[in-house]
Amino acid sequence: MTPPIELPPPPPGPDERPWKDRAGLLDERARAMGTLARWYLAPHRALLLWLSTLIFALGWSLAVSGFQFLVKGEIVEHILGVIFLGLALGAAVPSSLGVASGIRRDVFVGACLRDWAELERDPQTLPHWRVSGGALLWLGPSIVLACLGLALGGFAFFSDISTESFGTVAGIGIVFAAAGVLGMAKAIDYYRLVRRELRPDTGGPNADGPDTRGPDTRGPDTDDPDPRSPDPRSPDLGYDGSFWSD
Repeated sequence: MTPPIELPPPPPGPDERPWKDRAGLLDERARAMGTLARWYLAPHRALLLWLSTLIFALGWSLAVSGFQFLVKGEIVEHILGVIFLGLALGAAVPSSLGVASGIRRDVFVGACLRDWAELERDPQTLPHWRVSGGALLWLGPSIVLACLGLALGGFAFFSDISTESFGTVAGIGIVFAAAGVLGMAKAIDYYRLVRRELRPDTGGPNADGPDTRGPDTRGPDTDDPDPRSPDPRSPDLGYDGSFWSD
């Protein structure tokens, strides 16, 4: 897929990296992640998603009304049904294509952002690519939109409404919930990168370096000496003399 204009490409492979030291890598990483994160969570992209959601929901409502007119059997209703279906196509098709194109670009840019983040980890460069306001703008309204969609879906399923109203309300609820989930996924993806950047270094089981003791040459029946047993090299009762030296 062709990357969006003026966005940094994915990081080069391990054998093609031009940086001579870690400082150069961190500097290039911070610049690339700043550009990608600001594009990924741009406010105008959130507005486009919500606007496309509303237009698609309007198209869905027009489509349901058009089908209702078509099944009534009268010539006037048939004409109205065709008109409503045409309007529905004019609203739903462009909005759905716009959302699909946005999702493809988001997937590409999100993958680039994660690839750059996995190169290194440096909390000091976090302010260069932190866009907390943009993430909150995506997260808050997306939660509201998803909850509204779930509420509409629950109302359609559990209330006593007509079949025509059920199709309209349930469809709009599904559209709102899907748009809310998309927005929340982007914000959560960004917050996961921030959490990874701020996570302290925790050494693993080999944090003190590789094991230099060599292989264990003792047999399976060889036991460690019991520290409580008498020392055969000591002439006394087996107590180490250093015990009394205190």
